[in-house]
Amino acid sequence: MIEVEDLWKSYGKKEVLKGLNLKIASGDTQVILGRSGEGKSVLLRQIMGIEKPDKGSVFLDRVNISQLKAAALLKAIREVGMLFQAGALFDSLTVGENTAFYLRQHRICPELEIQERVYEALRMVGLEGTELLMPGDLSGGMRKRAALARLIVYRPKVLLYDEPTTGLDPITAMQINDLILQIQKELDATSIVVTHDICSAFHVGNKIALNHQGRILYNTSKEEFARIDDPTVQTFLNNAIPNGGIR
Repeated sequence: MIEVEDLWKSYGKKEVLKGLNLKIASGDTQVILGRSGEGKSVLLRQIMGIEKPDKGSVFLDRVNISQLKAAALLKAIREVGMLFQAGALFDSLTVGENTAFYLRQHRICPELEIQERVYEALRMVGLEGTELLMPGDLSGGMRKRAALARLIVYRPKVLLYDEPTTGLDPITAMQINDLILQIQKELDATSIVVTHDICSAFHVGNKIALNHQGRILYNTSKEEFARIDDPTVQTFLNNAIPNGGIR
C-alpha cells in the first residue's frame, strides 16, 4: 500500500529525514514512534503530498506521488485523509458544516446523502446531535472527535493521525485510541499513527516503527518491539512509561 524509499528532507541547514525507508502493508495500523523534532510529522506530510522530498520517493499503491504535478497528485491522494495534531477545524463553521466540508467542496455526492453521511460520521465518534454547535463550544476531546468525523466522512482508504492524543487527559486519550481501532475496523483502512505516547502506540498498533534521527531503526510487531535488546529502544520505552517497561 505505502512504500517510502530513501527519503531525505531538510529545512535550511537542518536535516530532518536522512534516507528514511518504510513499507506499510494494506490493512495495517502502523505506529511511528520517536522523539519530538525528529521528523515524524514531516514524514506524514510527505505521504500526504503536502511537501516534496529533497530526494527519495513515496509510493501509494505503486504510484510515485513525489514526482506528480498538482492535478495528478490531487487525484492520487484522494483516498488519503489526515487528522492534524490540533484538529484544524474551521472556527466559523458548525460541527456539521466542518464534517461536510470535503464532501461539499469536491461535490462528492448529493446534499441529502451528505447529510446522511455527516450524521453517520458523527454517530461513529459519539457526537450525534452536535451538528449545530460551533467548535468553540466543544471540549478538547470533543474537538478531536469532530476532526475525526470530518476525516472519516469521505471514507478514505489511508488514514494518517498526527499525535492524536496529545494534550488530552488519559481517559479521553483512551477514548480516541478506541475510536481509531473502531474506525480502522469499520472502514477496513490502512492507518499510520504518529505518536510519542507509548500506551497509545501499543493499544492501537499492530506494527511499531522507531524513527531515530531521521531514519527508521526498527519496524516490527508490537510484541517483538517490546523485546528488542537495543539501548536506543529500551531507553525510549523506559523513559516514556512512568514505571518503566511494557505491560
